[in-house]
Amino acid sequence: MGVEVKQDGKGVWYAQPYLGKTVDGKQRRPRKSFPEASTRAQAQELANEWVASISAGGKVKSAFIADLLVEYRAERMAKDIAPATANRWETFTKYVAEYLAGKTVGELTVMDFSDFETKLLLPKDKNGQGLSRNTVRGVHYFLRGAYNHWVNAGICESNPMFYVQEPGEEKHEAIAIDEWDFETLNKALSSEIAPDVLNAQTMRQAAYSFAAWLALHTGMRVGEVCAVRRRDVSRRLGYIHVCGTVVELHGGVERRDTTKSKRSRNVSLTEKDFAAVYAFLGLQDGFCSSLTPNAPLVTVDGSYMRPNTVSKAFSRLRNRLGLSKKCTFHSLRHTHATWCLAEGVDLKTLSERLGHADESTTLKTYAHLMKGRDQAAAQAFESFADSLGGV
Repeated sequence: MGVEVKQDGKGVWYAQPYLGKTVDGKQRRPRKSFPEASTRAQAQELANEWVASISAGGKVKSAFIADLLVEYRAERMAKDIAPATANRWETFTKYVAEYLAGKTVGELTVMDFSDFETKLLLPKDKNGQGLSRNTVRGVHYFLRGAYNHWVNAGICESNPMFYVQEPGEEKHEAIAIDEWDFETLNKALSSEIAPDVLNAQTMRQAAYSFAAWLALHTGMRVGEVCAVRRRDVSRRLGYIHVCGTVVELHGGVERRDTTKSKRSRNVSLTEKDFAAVYAFLGLQDGFCSSLTPNAPLVTVDGSYMRPNTVSKAFSRLRNRLGLSKKCTFHSLRHTHATWCLAEGVDLKTLSERLGHADESTTLKTYAHLMKGRDQAAAQAFESFADSLGGV
């Protein structure tokens, strides 16, 4: 990368190359003076060495970590990461820019990153960010992946993140609705998906409530609920085919023909559930007669709804009903799983119904809810002790 050296008002040589834009969109023009240079040639040689050090020997425009992270995120966005992941990475990059500004990827050390993650964890009244351990773990693995990419590209020689101790994972038990709130919610949803007066406002509220009802009765994720099409509902076969998810993009939404676990599944419904589904379909047809089999099941005009909008609508309903603020749209999925386990549904069946990648995910999330596990353990030990003639 060529850079022109100039003299300031005091006759000192300096260089100020253009290295693109920062994460905030500002021009990156670092400046360095060379007071030891007495001639243009000497200053040019020193400037070239300096520019090489901040551009990884000319392999990139800028080797400053925040700049490289912007490029890394953009490259991955064009390939394989979801919009939600890209948004998180953008936030993570801003943290890096705030605390590690002016550092190149080659000069940052294990200690630099350890201190950085500590600052992210510190509360704001102690000049930290007050982030959760799980969020900082996300930052940690984002940086580890980026460094792997840079090492492979020859931008730096090693990955310091391999030697940084990541924060321990925070364990969060699944939040499910108890039987009293379940009855209140189920009645409210059943009422709102069958409004007495049909207009634009009541139809939209009915769609929001139907989305929540569907999640509660099937355990589907919000993106999956929004992605189900009319053609995916088969009363004759007795199930809904779950084969996609809706993701939010800048300026709109997109339906993707894959679920979080990368595989489709069939979620069975009872005849009573199908009656509710088809009653809602009839309501839709009375409001919008142009819906095709490929139209979303949860819609008012044939377009896919934003998962975030559907989640917020449920939060408003939750507040009206006086339910705990810890109860989110995702709690409907956990509630479905909880009551399935309470009624003796086996782990494999539940794992398949929820669309988990494997049974270990189901076990990790819901093991504490599995009926009779502790009692079974006590009985097993008693049998063993009895076989040895114990008291």
